[in-house]
Order: sequence, then C-alpha cells, then structure tokens
Amino acid sequence: MIAGLALFVGGCRQVVYTVNMKQISPEVRAAAARPDSWYAWLPERSPGFCLITRHAVVWRDLEMNLGCWRARHPLPPHRMMMEARGDTFILHRRYIWDGMTWGCTRPRDLMPTLLHDALYHALQNGAPVSRREIDRLFLRLRRQNGEGSAYAEYLGIRIAGGLFNAAGEKGSLLIETEPSPPAALEPDRPEPLAGESAD
Repeated sequence: MIAGLALFVGGCRQVVYTVNMKQISPEVRAAAARPDSWYAWLPERSPGFCLITRHAVVWRDLEMNLGCWRARHPLPPHRMMMEARGDTFILHRRYIWDGMTWGCTRPRDLMPTLLHDALYHALQNGAPVSRREIDRLFLRLRRQNGEGSAYAEYLGIRIAGGLFNAAGEKGSLLIETEPSPPAALEPDRPEPLAGESAD
C-alpha cells in the first residue's frame, strides 16, 4: 500500500526510496576513507548515501560503441563531466552516484553502477547513445565480476529502466556531439573534497 501511494504521488523513483533501505558495505566505506582511493563516500547526501569520484575514470570496452559526444555541467564554468569516444567512456572527477538501486552496495558493485548511472544520466539529457547499449554494458560488467544474478538484474533494468529514464534529471547536463574525437584527456589528479587542501 505504501509503495502504491508513493507510485501515485511521486513515480517510480519514489517507490524505490520509500520501500528500499539502501546500504553501503563496510568494505566500500573503508576503501573510500583511504587517501589513495579513486572515490569518496558522502553519507550526508540524499537518498542516504552518495559516492563521488576523486579521479577521472576511463573505461574501454571493445564491445560497446557509444558514439562521440561530451557532456558539461549546465552552469558556468560548464565543467566537463563525461566524454564518449566510441569504445571508450571517460568520466571526469567529482561525479556523484548512489551505488546499487536496491540493497547493499559492495566493492564489486562500484564500477558497474557508476558507469550505468552516468550513461543513463547522459541519455536523459539527450546524448546519442541507446539504453540497450548501456544496459548490455552493465550486464557484461556484472558477468565479469562473477555476479550470479547478472541476467536477472539485466532483465530488471530492461523492464524498469525506461521508467527511471523518463523521470530523469533533464537539463542537468549540456550534451555536445562531435564529428571527431575531442582532444586528449587532461592529466588526472585527485580532486580535493570538503575539508581537504588542493595539491
């Protein structure tokens, strides 16, 4: 009944946040606290916890073709947030995501959820990439991690992912399509977080 009321009032995302007690594993929190970690944990952020990249993440998958585009933050100075270069996806530092949609986020969940969330975010804002391509990448990553429920999860996101995509954060990225690959990625360095000093 609570889930039905939440669906009526706020849609699919509200149902998830109402009935799902999201958790983050102690292993993920411990790794996030290390100074050399590629991500940090921001427990004060809604819906209960968030993760943020401290370094650029570059992912190459010869089975994917994301086209050629890039996405910037909509507010000045329009910071670069992500880029697609065919079989390579570049997610710049300071990208926030929330781990697993359902249940507990473990170390092996970090990369699949990060890439899937970021690419859905881009799709919601008009990036020329298909939802099927994004979901198949998630499936491959889950299988590579030895996740026994990978195909069941894939079927779940194929069914429900469209509802999340329709209710997404439109206007939160500026998408630029490019006729050729952009310039080389700038050298990466850790991103200072609140309370830390810059290098």
